Amino acid sequence: MKKFKEVLISIIILVVGLIFIEITIRVINSDMKNYDIEMWKYAKNLKKKDSFLGHTHRKNAAATLQNVAIDLNSLGMRSEEPDPEKKKILFIGSSISLGWGVDKDSSYVGIFVNQLKKEKPDYQVLNGSVGNYNTFRYVENFLRNQNTVNPDIIVVNYFINDVEQLPMGSENWLLRNSALTASLSIAVKKMTSSSGGDLESYYKRLYQPENPGFKTMISSLRKLSEYASKNNIQIFFALIPDIHFLKNYPFLSIHDKMKTIAEEFNFEVIDFYGSLRDISFEKLQIIPGDSHPNVYGHKLMATQLSDSMLPEIK
Repeated sequence: MKKFKEVLISIIILVVGLIFIEITIRVINSDMKNYDIEMWKYAKNLKKKDSFLGHTHRKNAAATLQNVAIDLNSLGMRSEEPDPEKKKILFIGSSISLGWGVDKDSSYVGIFVNQLKKEKPDYQVLNGSVGNYNTFRYVENFLRNQNTVNPDIIVVNYFINDVEQLPMGSENWLLRNSALTASLSIAVKKMTSSSGGDLESYYKRLYQPENPGFKTMISSLRKLSEYASKNNIQIFFALIPDIHFLKNYPFLSIHDKMKTIAEEFNFEVIDFYGSLRDISFEKLQIIPGDSHPNVYGHKLMATQLSDSMLPEIK
């Protein structure tokens, strides 16, 4: 009986200690400036499991993440509801085109929306971007879940790591609901990251023709091109550079490769490196630990996007 009491007391102490650590982590991160925890909250509050895509956005969901409101419409898009009376421009991509970390109207998509309303009021922009997507996922998400909007124009927002193959994610209850478990998982992932800290070599390996992710990316873009051709959809292909390396940018050969691929599929290319070149990472970073561009970066991209696209929209 004495031994049972000792074990019970030990378990109680352990549980109380874990609860205390959990609460402490949440209090420490209540300022919403821990990028990893905010991304965990994003997955918890705005995403739902999908057996094919890994995850999709929830419909009619909202959350404040990194001190920025993200509101999703009935299609899971960070946009107003589709207007059946207007032509459609659909943006697909990942977290940068979603506008992670900046207000919707301050993102390059949001700024473009406001410019478009002035010059082309018969068009509506819908932002179908979803964080933690690659090319395969955002193309398939469009074909499976978003094609009912019948876009006249699609803007593919391609980041240099969209060639990666992504894990399906976990349905572990603790990982989804515990900040402590999430913090431990994030730490382990960083220690075992396949990039090994040498991003230049890592990216170059990803773009080798024999890499399975590269083959999947090409196949996805081909699939989108064929769909667009059959449905008379114009496609713009916006290349987004890694803002860590804009001075002496080491990935121009990858941009050139993607431009060639995009042009072969009859996409019109916009390379945002032209807007961001030679700008320091510190000037573009939102908060420490977050590699997404801030409002300044979005303004620069929006200017190039508007200058490139608006004259081409009939």
